[in-house]
Formats: sequence, structure tokens, C-alpha cells
Amino acid sequence: MGEDLRRGPGEAAVAGARSRAADGIIGSSPGIQRLHELIHRVARTNATVLVRGESGVGKELVARAVHRLSARADQPFVVVDCASLHENLLQSELFGHEQGAYTGAVRQKHGLFEAANRGTIFLDEIAELTPALQVKLLRVLQSHSFRRLGGTADLHVDVRVIAATNRSLESLIPERLFREDLYYRLNVFPIEVPPLRDRRDDIPLLAEHFVRRGTESLIGDAAVSEAALALLRSYDWPGNVRELEHVVERALILSQQHTLEPEHLPAHLQLADAQVRPASDQPMALSEIERRHIAHVLHHCNGHREHAAQLLQISTRTLYRRIKECAL
Repeated sequence: MGEDLRRGPGEAAVAGARSRAADGIIGSSPGIQRLHELIHRVARTNATVLVRGESGVGKELVARAVHRLSARADQPFVVVDCASLHENLLQSELFGHEQGAYTGAVRQKHGLFEAANRGTIFLDEIAELTPALQVKLLRVLQSHSFRRLGGTADLHVDVRVIAATNRSLESLIPERLFREDLYYRLNVFPIEVPPLRDRRDDIPLLAEHFVRRGTESLIGDAAVSEAALALLRSYDWPGNVRELEHVVERALILSQQHTLEPEHLPAHLQLADAQVRPASDQPMALSEIERRHIAHVLHHCNGHREHAAQLLQISTRTLYRRIKECAL
């Protein structure tokens, strides 16, 4: 007979948890408003959640918000990076092992599912799970039970599962890289996090947030100039919110005053003004036309200079020289 680790979370936590904001998710764009709505709706339930979106959009923040707004808010929130460990190590991390289960297992180890009992476990990069671990995870979702590595007793847990992926699980199923039955178990309540390029109106709010957080340890009060904000809004942000955070942090370090200006931003962001044409009809000098065209191509390539050189049909060395000569 198995050991039962389940205990119901206290109902008293529900009211307080629901009154909290979805921490860390900043923005007022329609996409983010819809995201907040979905988070609040699913947080009231115990449904399994699959958070989808590009790298850097904040999928873990969504998972944490669901947990904080749920009746499990006062219980553990355990994060697992499914891509970071070898299969055997990840199996031991997830489900634990018994003493002597393998060479080096000198004592019993409790797994992360046990650590998350009564709370939430967040499985990041779920698409990276091996087929063998997918089978074990499917069993946990179906029966709320598992066995430690090398064990014989079933352990029962009450754990809410939130998974995340930046890959298309549907495309992995025909290739037998992801189990179809596990997909349907995880995809009970999908949440799609929009990329930053689709919510540009949120960029000033996000930049202000990162500046405010960064100035606590760097330069004191600071602000972002309108010119710098214009560049931030014009960029496509392939790295999404995470990239914006790093750009602001870098700008704060470079800034010697208390206003972040375009010159404090990376070169490929400074070039975003290349698409802006002069207000007057005055003809531009040939050098200015060249400067703007190089800037436009670099912006199109998201700052990737090797790719830009190929499009311009010049060598990378020549492109570096022209960037320097044009003060780009």
C-alpha cells in the first residue's frame, strides 16, 4: 500500500491570493489584458496549464502568477528546467531515489514532486523531456502517484502541474518526439504569451519598470528619454522582454547622467531611426543616403552584422569600417 502525501490546501488562502496582482506581468495592451484575464480564471481551479510562447516572453512569470493567485499560494512553487539535466539525473531530481538505487546513491533522496506537494510544479521546456520521462510524467498526471528510482512503493501527491514550451508540441507528435496522450494531458488550459513586438505599447511601462529596479543598485533616479523610447519601440525584440531588460541594464551602466539617451543603447537599436525620413523635402547627401541604408539593413537583420554584410554584398570587415565612419 502506497504512502499518501496529499493534504488539501486551506480555503482561507483563496481570498487573500485572489486579491494579489499577477506579479511581474507588466503592460496594458489588449494582449496583456487578455493574459491577465486567463491567469485569473485558471488560477481559481486546479487545471493543468500549458504556457506557450517564444523564448524570453516571461512564461515563468505567468506560471508564478497562476500559483500566487491560487489556493496553493502559501505552498511550494518548484521550478524544473527539463533541458538542463541528463535523463537519469532529471529522473532522480523529479521523483527521487532510494538508497542504493544506483552507484553513488548513498542515501534516500526526495524528489521535486514530493517537494511540491500541496503546491505547484513548473516544468519549463517540457518538449525536451525524453520519451521515458514522458511516460513517467503521464502516470503522475493520470494517477497523482509515482515511485522513487529504485523504489517499490507508490507515493501519492497533490501537485498542480504547469508546463511551458517555446516549441510546437503538435509538430513533434508525428515525429514521435512527444507523446500525443501526454500532450492532451498538459494542454488542458493553454495560455499563449504574446511576443514583445506584438505589444509595443507596453515597452515604455516595461522600460520604466526595469529602470526603476536597476537604479536601486546603480545610479539613483533615472528616466528614459523620448528619443530612446522611440528606438525601443521601433525594434522587433527577438529576445523579447528578457532582451529589453538586459538592454536597459546595460544603458544604466553606460549612462553618466540620469537620463537614458539613444547613445546608451546598443548600436543595432540606435540604427532604428534609419526608417524615419526627414520632414523637409531637402535632398540628402550621398553619404547620408548610404548611412541610412546601412542602418536600415542592420535594423532588418536585428543587428546581425554578418547577415547584413551579405545583404549589402560587402565584406564584414568593410561593413565594420563603414559603421565606424558613419558613426552608427
